[in-house]
Amino acid sequence: MTSAVRTLRGLPEEEAARLLAEHGPNEIPQPRPPALPVRAARQLADPLSVLLLVAGLVTLVVLAEVPEGIAILAILLVNVLIGTGQEVRADKAVRALRALTAPMATVVRGDAVRRLPAAEVVPGDLVVVAAGDRVPADARLAEAEGLAVDEAMLTGESLSAAKRAGGPGGPDVPLGDRAGEIFSGTLVVHGRGTAEVLRTGAATEVGRIASALRGGGRGPLEAELAQVSRRIGLLAVAAGALMILIGLTRVSRGEASLVDIILAGVALAIAAVPESMAAAVTTALALCAQRMARLGVIVRRLPAIEALGATTVIAADKTGTLTTGHLTVADHLAVSGTELWRAALRCNDAEDGLGDAVDVALAAAAAREDVRLPVGETRIGTRPFDAETRSMAVVTAVDGARPLLTVKGAPEVVLARCVPGERTDRFAEAVSGLAQRGLRVLALAEGETGDLDASGLRPLGLVALQDEIRPSARRAVADCRAAGIRVVMVTGDHAETARSVAAEVGIDADAVVARVDPATKLGLVRELKERGEVVAMTGDGVNDAPALRHADVGVAMAGDEGTDVAREAAAVVVTNGELGTIVTGVREGRRLRHNVASMIGYLLAGNLAEILIVLTGLIVWPDLVVPLLPVHLLWINLALDGIPAIALGVDRPAGDPLTLRRRERLMAWTALTRIGLRAVVVAVLVFAAVETARRLGWSDEQVRAQAVLALVFARLTLAYVTRARRMTFESGWWRGRAVLVAVTATLLLQTLVTAVPVLGAPLALVPLPPLGWAMALGAAVLTVALCDALRRTAPGRTGT
Repeated sequence: MTSAVRTLRGLPEEEAARLLAEHGPNEIPQPRPPALPVRAARQLADPLSVLLLVAGLVTLVVLAEVPEGIAILAILLVNVLIGTGQEVRADKAVRALRALTAPMATVVRGDAVRRLPAAEVVPGDLVVVAAGDRVPADARLAEAEGLAVDEAMLTGESLSAAKRAGGPGGPDVPLGDRAGEIFSGTLVVHGRGTAEVLRTGAATEVGRIASALRGGGRGPLEAELAQVSRRIGLLAVAAGALMILIGLTRVSRGEASLVDIILAGVALAIAAVPESMAAAVTTALALCAQRMARLGVIVRRLPAIEALGATTVIAADKTGTLTTGHLTVADHLAVSGTELWRAALRCNDAEDGLGDAVDVALAAAAAREDVRLPVGETRIGTRPFDAETRSMAVVTAVDGARPLLTVKGAPEVVLARCVPGERTDRFAEAVSGLAQRGLRVLALAEGETGDLDASGLRPLGLVALQDEIRPSARRAVADCRAAGIRVVMVTGDHAETARSVAAEVGIDADAVVARVDPATKLGLVRELKERGEVVAMTGDGVNDAPALRHADVGVAMAGDEGTDVAREAAAVVVTNGELGTIVTGVREGRRLRHNVASMIGYLLAGNLAEILIVLTGLIVWPDLVVPLLPVHLLWINLALDGIPAIALGVDRPAGDPLTLRRRERLMAWTALTRIGLRAVVVAVLVFAAVETARRLGWSDEQVRAQAVLALVFARLTLAYVTRARRMTFESGWWRGRAVLVAVTATLLLQTLVTAVPVLGAPLALVPLPPLGWAMALGAAVLTVALCDALRRTAPGRTGT
């Protein structure tokens, strides 16, 4: 190679130094991450965070209620820390791409060949590559000898790409068809070449992928929870405005002081904010993630669990996802199997299982047949595979005997060099049948000659190769179909090969997208999302990374080239590389979706009931000021609501979760209607209990304790109302052990703080007579009865 290189003159050192200063190092730029204060500020901008901050400061500073104020601000701090931590992890994707750049490169500078750090390569440099090298930059080939490059990380092609000087290139040519260019980060599998650098750093194809990785949308659950937060904020503002109008009227009449109105405002803010919602959702996600990890599904971003369950389309990368990414011999036709496999070993550059995928597959097939080359046989001449000749030729000899020419390549090329006759015709006729099966067909022939261009050869047979289908692929596609999920194959391979694999695994022919590059994959994901689809993208290579990042949920399949980049870009990693394992994630995601909807419906219905009670008390019971103090609402929302909400998050609904189709949006009007009606039921029942206590002449402390007890009993029954798919206590309701334990434990806790004065004093609770307990129990029973009655009169979707 040295003599060939000397015919080309590289850049002078001075010019190279100038270009390095102009273009910068040949590295993928590392974006500067936002400072932690900036990240924290983003979290504080959430409407619920703002409400909690205002309520906490007012309670702590204005009202001087230190315990309550600290409790509210502590909740806010925990939420900010969780959100900031998740954001920090998202920045690792671009950094992972840096590991793919070659640390050293062989460069021609002037008349000398030098080894330099790859970061010092500049546009215009002449770089020398050989088998086993990582290409240091995007470059245009000036010389090439049997050069083939594994570009699967960029194009998704399972076969190595043959390269030649003067071949097609440029931005108007598809990435996989640029035979005259080599690309940064790809691997040279055989041959050698010299190329002029076109692009370095961020301008390379892999650098563009790094740029595409920045940003990325939120998953469905994140988006819907943000919508929940906004609507709760609007509700609180509207309720606060109404409260101010009522409060100022009472202040003007001397019925209440300004401090009383501020106290009522804080109580209303706390009632509006479901403080335990973020903690309960995060806990449910974390526990589900741990369960999935044991099954081989690692979740990097927790909301992706629900997004996986909500998926309507899976854009599945063929290589490494539906297939193993390794070629295998699927069929062969030969005069003599031993002669065929011996020829496959002669015309082969694979060593120790490494090399071109075709050579590795042929060597493995020969090993399975226990075929070896004769002892002492040596190679005395070779012509590497070339895209123009579409063949490889090797001359070997044993101990000075007559040389033997072996040719391997495209059937039409190899058979054209064979002696005409029945055998040659039979092999030629068999090619079309193998090709229609989507197999790559090679022909082998030999002749006793040392001429690499000789004809009149003896045909030995045909070998058909395929990219091996993963064992779980067929069942996984069938399960997705049964679950209402459409599978779309996305691949850089040729359409014929893609359609063949699709047919074998059960994917519709019209759901195959072939010959795609990274930009096309990303565009496909965006187009599907614009249609309203929830998109899961699976893949394992660098070329998949942008689509993995921008999909609703990216699923990285571990184990092949570019996996580190895919893992960092994806929200979910399947450790065993099996597509079937994704079905496990779908099951868990659908179970989680059901549970989160139940949890949020439970919390929102209860909090809306609290708002109605506070506003009603402000209007109807002026002497009571507020029926529920801030400490009461904090106790209910945190200590009592949190336990059942978490239990709902880990609940296991009856039946196969895969049959749980995606339910309506969390804030759909039908869901809001159900939540509103259930809130009214609870509020009316608590109002009745409080009014009864007032008419009996109970003290203000007893009336408030009665309001808390009735509200707790009624709200706890909502846990069973929201989790039920039909009627509340339908068959098997007791099997939700987590919910049963949580409700029982919460009832016992409330009983203790109500009945034992020393425990109730810090919470402004006092013991109640037996009638108070009877009214609370009645509120619980009537909540179930009335909610089920409403469900019967409005059949359709249930839950939430």
